[in-house]
Amino acid sequence: LLRGCATHLLHLNVSHNNFGTKKGKEIPPSFKQFFTSSLSLKHLNIASCKLPLEALKHLLLGLACNESTAGLYLDLSGNSLGSQGAHVLESCIHGVRVLASLDISDNSMDYELAHVLTAIGKNPSIRSLYMSKCFTGMKLKHIGTVMDSLVNLIQKEDFQLQELVLAENRLKTDLHNFINALGSNQHLQMLDITGNLMGDIGARLLAKALQINNKLKTIALDRNNITLQGYADIVYALENNFSVRNMPFPLHDIAPCLKQHPERTDVLMRKMQELLFRNGNGFKRTHGQGFRLQHGFLLSSTHQVLDKLVAETQETMSSRQSSLDGSLSRLLEDAENCKQLLPKLQESVRCDPHPIEVRLGKMKTELHQSIKSYLEETMETMLRTGIEQCPKTLGSQVVLTELRKGCEERLTISEEFLQSCLVNSAGGEVMNRIR
Repeated sequence: LLRGCATHLLHLNVSHNNFGTKKGKEIPPSFKQFFTSSLSLKHLNIASCKLPLEALKHLLLGLACNESTAGLYLDLSGNSLGSQGAHVLESCIHGVRVLASLDISDNSMDYELAHVLTAIGKNPSIRSLYMSKCFTGMKLKHIGTVMDSLVNLIQKEDFQLQELVLAENRLKTDLHNFINALGSNQHLQMLDITGNLMGDIGARLLAKALQINNKLKTIALDRNNITLQGYADIVYALENNFSVRNMPFPLHDIAPCLKQHPERTDVLMRKMQELLFRNGNGFKRTHGQGFRLQHGFLLSSTHQVLDKLVAETQETMSSRQSSLDGSLSRLLEDAENCKQLLPKLQESVRCDPHPIEVRLGKMKTELHQSIKSYLEETMETMLRTGIEQCPKTLGSQVVLTELRKGCEERLTISEEFLQSCLVNSAGGEVMNRIR
């Protein structure tokens, strides 16, 4: 491979081939050199290869030295790396900047997974992270710590994770804090939490997060022991969410509901599909709607913390009789007034109609005129060419009239079509992004 494939090889899959060297023999230098020299590698699958720790280290160091490729998908799943493999990942993964996607599923890292997640957070190139079955067999006392590290990871401003797979981990209530953190996340677009048994409480927390979050586009959540009430909460949340477009049908969870309440289940699932279809067509949330939801859900807890700090400060002032009472009092007044700061800021920039929407409307009209002129000019050019080539057949005015009539019917782009494509779809994406 090093001699013949380093330049053009894009996809390398050696999964389920046990890695082996002669006992006591070191990893050959060519192994690391290949990953350093690969100029075009985009997909590397080394899943279930019983990868030795030394080989893992050489692999990561080789990729860390590679300055030619980028956007690499690396699959290390099913290698039973354990805690020692986690140490290798922790020490090397932050420097592998060619990575865009990383799969560390089913590696039995236990408590050390928390440190691996911290190290992953130091690599800003990673956009997709796959962690299926990462909590299988983990001691219960360690799960909370690892989940805290995961919450910190998705809350990092300088780590823009876009895809996260947490499937088949059976986290149950340990998933709740993570779901709560989704509300304020501004980067995650795809989330797979199937097979975690989070129940209706988890569904209710997810529903609250979906009313705030405007970035998630795909959510998979089957096999979570969610009943009809849990899905009713999610459907209610989707009415105020305009970003989620894909939610694979939760067949496993819905099957019991279909037996017990077939009509209600049918209505609920149809409503869910209608809302997802609406979002897929680019409908945008109404002006100020997202802000009001965030203000209602997010700031209530912030206000509680603020009130507590104000009360503690007032007690300190009273007990110490500070000479700075005047300035401190003004600071406390500002703290109280800041509760209404965000609504005031929102109100100060509100304008109707929005200038961007007005501009999109003008662009639609201009584009319609340009397309119409182009099609008419194209039709006339083709007719002239046809007359030059076949003057006897196409020279008749009657034939030309019929051809023009037929072409005009086929070469028409309606304003409704442009409204859907430009204003509703693209414009909806733009407006949802800036609000």
